Amino acid sequence: MKSTGSRHWPGILATIMLLAVLLLLVWLLPVFHLSEIETHGLRTLDETEIKAVSGLTPDQHLLRGLGGSLTHILQLRYAFAENNLKAAYPSIRTAVVQMDFPRKIIIDIEERVEVAYLLVPDGCAVIDKSGYLIDILPTPPLGIPVINGLKVTSMTLGQAISVDVPTVLNSAISLMGAIIDADKDDRTDLKLLPTISTILPVGGRNLYMVLILPGSRDELHVAVEIGPDLREDMLWLRFAVAQGVLDNRGKGILDLTGTRRTFIPD
Repeated sequence: MKSTGSRHWPGILATIMLLAVLLLLVWLLPVFHLSEIETHGLRTLDETEIKAVSGLTPDQHLLRGLGGSLTHILQLRYAFAENNLKAAYPSIRTAVVQMDFPRKIIIDIEERVEVAYLLVPDGCAVIDKSGYLIDILPTPPLGIPVINGLKVTSMTLGQAISVDVPTVLNSAISLMGAIIDADKDDRTDLKLLPTISTILPVGGRNLYMVLILPGSRDELHVAVEIGPDLREDMLWLRFAVAQGVLDNRGKGILDLTGTRRTFIPD
């Protein structure tokens, strides 16, 4: 009479053989091998370079390099490729590299956007809206303002820049954030950010801006204050510049501090 264990062996062996066949199919079938890398979100970075730096290779198995943490495994992401990209490009804010079965991996990049620069001995330190250093350039970049009145004490690409008065930089960054938010409104084509040439913190929550009006090419000096109405002030300023109502005012200061929106001539 056969034992109970002996009766179970054929089923166990069949299960093992089935699993072995399934594993072999997963390893060999073309649908589990990479044939396409798709990139999303690139603004200034080169697609070919991004694919090369990622470390992904054509025809590699989709399971190679998958994971890195429990979150990466559950989301079918490749931590090694994400880390490669962020290490190579300080201008990358986020990188998500994810399997898109079959045969495809998607690289989704969010680049940091340059919003201002500070003068340093070697040129210009370009920062994003969070104060992270994106680049160091020998000459001032076009289309973004300089933040004057601050001394850079340390800087590392891809990390937050350090200055002698951090609270003043924070005020300037808050202003840049309000300007960027105002520029998202689609009721006019004109963008406020490219018209600003200089931001000068003057203490506390107050700052000055110098704008080059696109209509008259005159300089407009604007006093602003960091506060709950800052975004609305920047939105109002954007529409006023677009409509040309601030052209040909002569020298003076547009006061947007507090509840005021008043041009004060010299």
